[in-house]
Amino acid sequence: MIGRCRVPILGCVAAALAACESPLSPAELRALAQAEAQWTARSFQDYVIEVRQACFCPPEVTQWARVEVIAGAVNRVVLLDSGAEVPPDQRGRFPTVEQIFNYIRSARDDDWLKDVVVEFDREFGFPTYVSFVPKPAILDAGGAYYVRHAGPVS
Repeated sequence: MIGRCRVPILGCVAAALAACESPLSPAELRALAQAEAQWTARSFQDYVIEVRQACFCPPEVTQWARVEVIAGAVNRVVLLDSGAEVPPDQRGRFPTVEQIFNYIRSARDDDWLKDVVVEFDREFGFPTYVSFVPKPAILDAGGAYYVRHAGPVS
């Protein structure tokens, strides 16, 4: 009788572990923590980045924009192709580096994700590429962030 119970219990444990599997491996979580620490240790607090998203989103976020971050908040956004400034009520569509780190970290708990692919800047540690890859059965999900040219506000 005991032998018969082991197989179903082991099957349930294996299924539970597979269901709880994170799209971020332990090594990826360590790399994330290291990159975030590198970003936090930068010599400037207020910064500018250039960012764009790949998603089914409003067109202004899918083009390169210069995002100015002051005291941790988006202060100004300028679309690079047109030079147009984004109105204050639409600046929330453009993330800070800290928000992108949070998006990556919170992906551990997203059951719709198959994987998260991240590349980091060697000098400052900010994410330069983040792709949220949905599971095959999930439609109209996922997306990517591209970030470049981080530096102090001049």
